[in-house]
Amino acid sequence: MKRRYRLRDAAAFRRVRKAGRCRRGKHLVLCCLDNDLPHSRFGFVVSKRVGNAVTRNRVKRRLRAIFYAHRPQIKSGFDVVVICRPQTAALAYRELEAASLQLVRRLSLLSRPRPVESATEA
Repeated sequence: MKRRYRLRDAAAFRRVRKAGRCRRGKHLVLCCLDNDLPHSRFGFVVSKRVGNAVTRNRVKRRLRAIFYAHRPQIKSGFDVVVICRPQTAALAYRELEAASLQLVRRLSLLSRPRPVESATEA
């Protein structure tokens, strides 16, 4: 994920956690807050309770890939913090994607649904 789409400093994470709206799921917690930018930024919190360094990095890579892939469908102008719960490490990629998108929908951050791919006739 490009640098401009990432939350990087602790103050930004604290601001989103304190002043933003949060939705909790079984595996993730999503918090969002308006920003004054033309794009949304994302930050990921994966504590040591999730697993060792290899596991935590794998979870962060997956989450970055999911949110980067769905970035065009997510409304612009928000800071989003994704907090992982310990059971997140056991999820497959598709399950993690479904859990993430469910919380994004619950926060009303989707600007338009993802287009359904149809089989083209040759």
